[in-house]
Amino acid sequence: MRSPSVPGGRRTPWRDVALLGLALWLAGAAAAAPPNARLAVLDRFAGTWDVTATTRLPKPAVVKSSFVWTWVLDRHFLRGESGIKSDGSQELQVFGHDAAGYSLSIFYSSGVAVTLPRGEWNEATATMAWKNAPTDPILYTSRCTFEGATTMRCSTQVKNLSGKLMIDVESVAQRRRP
Repeated sequence: MRSPSVPGGRRTPWRDVALLGLALWLAGAAAAAPPNARLAVLDRFAGTWDVTATTRLPKPAVVKSSFVWTWVLDRHFLRGESGIKSDGSQELQVFGHDAAGYSLSIFYSSGVAVTLPRGEWNEATATMAWKNAPTDPILYTSRCTFEGATTMRCSTQVKNLSGKLMIDVESVAQRRRP
């Protein structure tokens, strides 16, 4: 059979390489953590948490809230709502998963919305971590570590390109008993 893209029907090496690359990518996506494992990771976040967030920068503050994570859209996403925090603000989060990692979008009552880079789960340390590319205009790192089934510690730091720490927040969340 003659190839319509190459005169004389010859196949080009780049086409073979592209097909091989596509096959390897598809195999890698299929080999990623199965959906059940990704759901089990997000299940750790589900429930009601009492949160104390301590901001060191830009302005020191301690904010308390209750955060409720519930499954939505046929268990494809977790929806998190803070209710009214002790500082009067509110927050909504949407947490999802796919073969590329864990997506997290955060919506603040101030009107700011942030979508974090894909999170990565480390089963050995029970930690979800987000980190943006070093070429981005800011350097962002955030992680949440589970200390058993009822305690989660999170930290977020944002630096400018010169390395100056602009935002520094630590939080501790205690899961409420059902």
